[in-house]
Amino acid sequence: MFGFLARRLIDTQERMTGSSADYARDLHAGSPGAFWRFTIAMMSSRYVKTLPPEVYCVAGFGALRAEDCGPCVQIGVNLALAQGISPAVIRAAATGDTASLSEENRLAYDFAYAVATRDLRAEELRPMIERNWGKAGLAELALEIASVRNYPAMKRALGYGQSCQRVVIEGEVADARPREAAA
Repeated sequence: MFGFLARRLIDTQERMTGSSADYARDLHAGSPGAFWRFTIAMMSSRYVKTLPPEVYCVAGFGALRAEDCGPCVQIGVNLALAQGISPAVIRAAATGDTASLSEENRLAYDFAYAVATRDLRAEELRPMIERNWGKAGLAELALEIASVRNYPAMKRALGYGQSCQRVVIEGEVADARPREAAA
């Protein structure tokens, strides 16, 4: 019964993200217990009550771009488009074009990227995050930053890490390589 549930969850994930979840199939085949623990942990992501959806989404890209520059960013793009986030905002966040983001989106992106890359600038940005969205908003950002980083790490550990690739946003190709790799 749990195998059937796992297959249904994986199939649903593939439909939602528009991307293969073969890594999840391998995780389940190798250790059903590890699969279910990972699944339960990931259910905690997407918890948004305080932050505007756009801010939450942009922060996710900031953290994700520190870990991945291809398939996981594309999944983020697909999910953000499905949530109704502006393609221009998605493009800016997915490519690290922070100059094109609004001030509050730039703050969320920069904070998430700084946390994910262990940049001390996060210490300067944290009070601004709290001023804008309070402790609840900071907690939601922290959860998103931690959560989005799990997928690329899991995929790489299971041998599904891929080299950087260009992502497609509404039919247009965009360079989602991290800042250092793009330079």
